[in-house]
Amino acid sequence: MERSYNTLFVTFKPLETLKEMKRFLLVFGIAVFSILSGSAQIVSDFTSNNEGWIAPSSSTGIQYSATGGNPGGYVFGIDPALASTFWYYRAPGKFTGNRSSYYNGTISFDVSVVTTQAAVQRADIILTNSAGISIYYFSPVTPTPGVYPTWTKYAVNLNELSGNWKTANSSTGTAATQAEIQNVLTSLLNFDIRGRYGSSINTQSRLDNVMFTEFTIDTQPTTTSVCLGSTTSFTIAASAFTTVTYQWQKFDGTFGLWNNLTNTGGYSGTTTTTLGINTATTGTAAQGSYRCIVSSTGAKPITSSVANLTVNALPTAPGATPNSACGPTNTVTLTATGGSAGQYRWYSVSSGGVASTQVNNTFVTPSISTTTTFYVAINNGTCESTRTSVQAIINTVTPPTTTPGSACGPSSAVVVSASGGSAGQYRWYTASSGGPASAQVNSTFTTPVISTTTVYYVAINNGTCESTRTAVTATIDIVTPPTTTNNSGCAPSASITVSASGGSAGQYRWYTASSGGPASAQVNSTFTTPVISATTVYYVAINNGTCESTRTPVTATIVTVNPPTTTGNSACGPTASVTVNATGGSAGQYRWYQVASGGAASAQTNSAYITPLISATTIFYVAINNGTCESVRTPVTATINNCTVNHPPIIRPVFSTTGPGGTVTIDLLNQISDEDGNLDASTFNVKIAPISGAPTSISSSSVLTINYSGITFSGTDMFTVEACDLSGFCSQKEFTVDFAGDIMIYNAISPNNDGKNDSWIIQNIDVLEDTKENHITVFNRWGDSVFEIDNYNNLDRVFNGLSKNGSQLPSGTYFYRIDFKSGRKTQNGYISLKR
Repeated sequence: MERSYNTLFVTFKPLETLKEMKRFLLVFGIAVFSILSGSAQIVSDFTSNNEGWIAPSSSTGIQYSATGGNPGGYVFGIDPALASTFWYYRAPGKFTGNRSSYYNGTISFDVSVVTTQAAVQRADIILTNSAGISIYYFSPVTPTPGVYPTWTKYAVNLNELSGNWKTANSSTGTAATQAEIQNVLTSLLNFDIRGRYGSSINTQSRLDNVMFTEFTIDTQPTTTSVCLGSTTSFTIAASAFTTVTYQWQKFDGTFGLWNNLTNTGGYSGTTTTTLGINTATTGTAAQGSYRCIVSSTGAKPITSSVANLTVNALPTAPGATPNSACGPTNTVTLTATGGSAGQYRWYSVSSGGVASTQVNNTFVTPSISTTTTFYVAINNGTCESTRTSVQAIINTVTPPTTTPGSACGPSSAVVVSASGGSAGQYRWYTASSGGPASAQVNSTFTTPVISTTTVYYVAINNGTCESTRTAVTATIDIVTPPTTTNNSGCAPSASITVSASGGSAGQYRWYTASSGGPASAQVNSTFTTPVISATTVYYVAINNGTCESTRTPVTATIVTVNPPTTTGNSACGPTASVTVNATGGSAGQYRWYQVASGGAASAQTNSAYITPLISATTIFYVAINNGTCESVRTPVTATINNCTVNHPPIIRPVFSTTGPGGTVTIDLLNQISDEDGNLDASTFNVKIAPISGAPTSISSSSVLTINYSGITFSGTDMFTVEACDLSGFCSQKEFTVDFAGDIMIYNAISPNNDGKNDSWIIQNIDVLEDTKENHITVFNRWGDSVFEIDNYNNLDRVFNGLSKNGSQLPSGTYFYRIDFKSGRKTQNGYISLKR
């Protein structure tokens, strides 16, 4: 909808509506007016209904429309058919009552008509009090409202200045006075706004946005006091329908006049809501009474309350005495005069900033490292003086320059030195701060005996202040001792070579004692001992040409192997082989001899030794060899007895096969017999344990069990079984077990019935627990399956070059896949078949 605004009088001003805007501008001529949001107002904007307005003389009475207003809703009436009948809108009760505060304020409203009419002079507004007294507003120019959709805004001042308020319903009537206007407003009964604006009949007139707006001072300036040299201000706030202007004034007591202020001589904002006063410029002349004249277009100026300004003189600035302290950092005590305890204000800046909490005439500075200026003022409780500067001086002595020293370890006294001072000025310390100084006060310092590199500290003391301390290092040159490798030789005596590392050729020093004594002529990393018969400790150090390390022991060991203990045995003659035994070593460590020294050892290396056939009692010898050294030999006697004819048991060994975690069982009664019928089954025993270390047991029913659970072994396991008869004749036989660690897949067969490689061998597949249950598929080179079988066992379930249907397969390369029910990984490969 198009909207425009027409005005008839300069006293007409735009009014902000609640429906659309907070600021409304009306331009007429060159003047622009704005609405102040702080004004006290009574408003009818017809947002949702007619709000109680009536139109008694309208041909239709008051009507309401929710749309088409300026903006939103509005009320309207229809001109009566009789052209001489003029009608008015009448306001509801919220506009009536005591409205004296609205004197010098504004009435405003929006009007629009449906058709253009010839202007007719009539009272535009009629205000009537409870006593029946009315005043009438006549526009100086007969109003012609805009034709819808154009709205015209009217604004009227509620004062006598324009002379347009009349005491009679005539434009030439007597102008109402201030008292007469205020009398009506004090008990306002009726508030009527003109509805008809021409002589046309049955023409619609529309009304919107009716407002009463006060002109008042909301915030008054208040009395204050300031210290000379500071700034202060007075503030005022006013509300009106139109633009408010301000003029600050100061009272001239000499002439009894209020003078307008200008923005000069320390004053600012003299025509704004805030008057600024800078007493540094005005001096004490600023002291006095102030007020503000507030004006609004069409309204009578109003005057604020009087506010007084007191300008207090500043206290005299204090005197101050500088002071000093020794560096590098320290606190300094400063002193001031001129005030009383509690009046002093100490600062670190010449202006602004925050005062210290210290308020007396002495001030202890924070710890400072350079000469620093502080400031002090006197505050008498009302004002504070200007600040006086005072210096806190830090006297810093230049620290000395040092020269480190060194000596050989493991412990020694070290001489270090310093420069930069004079004899007697040096102070030597063991700590970087604190602690007592040494009695040595010159430029050189001899440390106590130290065993590690140590840092000392030195300062210069000029008799007043002492410098910061400079570190100086007293180094103990410790050569890293060598790492040694022991060695050994066999008893009874040997020359042994031991070794060391950590140095270079020529740096090694070999000794026979942990300290003192001469070094050997051998100076490299290996050292050959003289012939020794007992384990001996030697010592080695590294000498870098300046210092020598501590000595590291190294042992030359004479290894003595304990000789075995033997058990002789006997057999019946005239000739026999006798089994004798020894203990003290492990299987494979025994060395059997026929002579007490020298000679060749037998091939038998276990604890039991079967002699060759002998016809007379014979002494044999056994020693233990640990792989490095061999013990002395121990004699053992094999006795030939003249016995009645008796035959020892006959033991038939059996070959067994198993795999990891398996168990081997042998019924010994099936394997052992005696032709004399005097077999003693209670003597059955495993004479020599399995070399795999697997545990054995023989049950009461003579069943031998070997348990390979948890045994890590691969190859052929061997053990010896012994059996005796009731006459004490015994026999021993070695049993073997093929211990399969994994399957082994052969990759070729030649099935030509020559007894060699006639079938495909997969060794151990039928022995191992996780391979027994299997499925094998053989493919030709085109990927066709030519042979399949479950549970392959190298015997009756075997591939011998025949296809699934029993026909011979031609020579060539074939491929296989082996799947295991146990979940073991499938194995793939190829085999060559050659006929």
